[in-house]
Amino acid sequence: MLVEKKAAIRRGISIMNTRNLNKDGSWPIRAAGTPVCFWRRARGVALAGVALGTLPLAFSGPALAQGAAPTVSLDTIEVQGATEKANGPVDGYIARRSASGTKTDTPLIETPQSITVIPRAQIDDQAAQSVGQALRYSAGVLAETRLSSGRYDSTFIRGFGGSGSNAGFVNFQDGLRVQRGVNFLVPAMETYGLERIEVLRGPASVIFGQVKPGGLVNLVSKRPTDQAFGEVQAQIGSHQRRQLAFDIGGPVNPDKTVLYRIVGLGRAADTQVDFTKEERVYIAPSLTFQPSAATSLTILTSFQRDPETGFYGFIPAVGSALPNRYGRIPSKFFPGEPSYEGYSRNQIAAGYALEHRFNDVFSFRQNLRYTDLESRFRTVAVGSLAADERTLVRRVTASNEKARTFGVDNQLQADFRTGPLTHKVLLGVDGYWMDGTAFTGAGGTVQTLDWVNPVYGRTPFAVPALPGTTQEQTQFGVYLQDQIKLDRLSLLVGGRFDNARSRTRALTNGALTKQDDEATTGRAALMYNFDNGLAPYASYSTSFEPVAGTSFGGSPFKPTEGEQYEVGLKYAPPGYDAFIQAAVYQLTQSNVPTADPLNVGFQIQTGEVRARGFEIEGRAKLFESLELIAAYAYTDAEVTKSTGVDLGKRPTVVPRNMASLWGHYTFKTGLFAGFALGGGVRYVGEGAGDPGNTFKTPDYTLFDAAISYDFGVRSQALKGWKVQVNAQNLLDKDYVAGCYALTQCSFGLRRTVLATLSYRW
Repeated sequence: MLVEKKAAIRRGISIMNTRNLNKDGSWPIRAAGTPVCFWRRARGVALAGVALGTLPLAFSGPALAQGAAPTVSLDTIEVQGATEKANGPVDGYIARRSASGTKTDTPLIETPQSITVIPRAQIDDQAAQSVGQALRYSAGVLAETRLSSGRYDSTFIRGFGGSGSNAGFVNFQDGLRVQRGVNFLVPAMETYGLERIEVLRGPASVIFGQVKPGGLVNLVSKRPTDQAFGEVQAQIGSHQRRQLAFDIGGPVNPDKTVLYRIVGLGRAADTQVDFTKEERVYIAPSLTFQPSAATSLTILTSFQRDPETGFYGFIPAVGSALPNRYGRIPSKFFPGEPSYEGYSRNQIAAGYALEHRFNDVFSFRQNLRYTDLESRFRTVAVGSLAADERTLVRRVTASNEKARTFGVDNQLQADFRTGPLTHKVLLGVDGYWMDGTAFTGAGGTVQTLDWVNPVYGRTPFAVPALPGTTQEQTQFGVYLQDQIKLDRLSLLVGGRFDNARSRTRALTNGALTKQDDEATTGRAALMYNFDNGLAPYASYSTSFEPVAGTSFGGSPFKPTEGEQYEVGLKYAPPGYDAFIQAAVYQLTQSNVPTADPLNVGFQIQTGEVRARGFEIEGRAKLFESLELIAAYAYTDAEVTKSTGVDLGKRPTVVPRNMASLWGHYTFKTGLFAGFALGGGVRYVGEGAGDPGNTFKTPDYTLFDAAISYDFGVRSQALKGWKVQVNAQNLLDKDYVAGCYALTQCSFGLRRTVLATLSYRW
């Protein structure tokens, strides 16, 4: 046994030797060369993973033999077909396990935090084309406040989000942060390559490092399975949409120690906005090696090319959210220049997930990912609306960016007992690095545009200068967590220390801006699981997020800090396939930059934002045929400290009330056997249109519908064939999805119809 462990460790060391990224042993970031310290830090965290991996040897063999064999209390798993894993497929709409809340495979009913798992079945039934669309029926989550579904995925969770550099981008995948470039270079993930989407509400810095206080979204990739399968599909839809996709995998050898999976997609479409398109090519091969039940290595790779990503600009509030003397601006109106519009992006990712169990006590995991990113951005955007309410004053923005990122997370888990207490201890060391270059400019020369009678292509037209910037960011964290159980009582405690560093250099004059931050975060939660399926809990958690910039005196800004108190209740009724969770919370973000009253053009960190709210979400499967999802959220968000006009006001966009209901029924017998019907309704309340709350965006209600037919129910020869039609915003509601300022509003998606033909085997 010891020989096998040592061999596994040697294999792990070989895997973690990332110096082969370049033949000369350097980190391949930018042409100017990467500082040696950059690679040394990366190597340091990788070696820390080796140290964690070898630590169990000190407690194995003779050391354990001196005492009685440890008794480990394992989590109770409710078996429904195949045993569910935290990162694996879900049978239907109701997940039972997740690792997003604790980084350990833990039942949701035993996790004292509000978590929503959106499984593959829901994504498929609703035909979600982006992560934002998949989040539509999740309590307290508002996505799609900007029009494009191909550009970025950003969210408001429990009232915290934003726009621009402050946007709440979806930036976690497989437990690792998805890092971005300097300015506009932000990755977006293809939903067809995902197994599940998980929403973790509230501060989560203890295990994830720098995050927004409202929570995060973690994307879980499709992985190889030990059962051979395949799917091909063709899709057409509104705005000349054409899409082909495939998902194929299974075992490579008879003993199923090597598994593979390849997911691919190609898409081309116009959008509801004139002169804009969305295009994507995506392929994600993955390979799993599992030489024994104790060891598994999954290699995850992906390539995504987005030649066009749709319209992501703004329109004025006057003519959309507010009346205009010339009527309403059409939702298809394009305010830019057709000859100078586009955002293209390439993203390549390669990494692995390594797991090894040494014995009944110790197990080790290492997750690693390297990405290569590139984007090209061109647009003419609205700057203001003239007094005549029809003339748009515009500006030119352009940006060319590249970035290389690297992330690694090492986890050592120990499961043991101390008297009547059962422990699940997690010790982690993680690190992230980004080295990016951006050539970005705004301004230029561009003519005004009359939205009532637009004439494009007028001259003179001039592109602004594109000054260059390089930026290096690093973050290193150490965290410790203990999940303690005493019969049905659970205590979760954790703490973390982070060091974050940023170096930004202007290439025009060589000016260097430095920022060094340190943060300590923690959380504690208590939960009790009753026999009747009720599980009340109470928790306290904190978070941090670095803020770029300096005060008038030149002092770098401190990170913003989040603090939350939460009381919740989870319910999994015995004998029923259902899961309900509810929570009330108070969440405060401090150190928020606000205007410096003594020095115009500068900021001080005396701002504070507080959100109080209530959420409830339920999922159930009734009569073996009906899947239901219901959600409601009340969010009372307020700027409680500020020197600006937003003092005492609601943050922009955030609605006070949100509600949704979705149902999907499959006919299994009778005349309609093989058919399935789905329908949903979504309500979003009015939101503040600008920081001073001088106007509001109207509330809106949207309806969705789906119908499908499984040909194999009637004919064995057609087994595996299925046709599905989805209608999103069925009644074609013309609405404003959100406003951030008087000239920064965005329409929502109008009616979209998709028809999908698929074959599975």
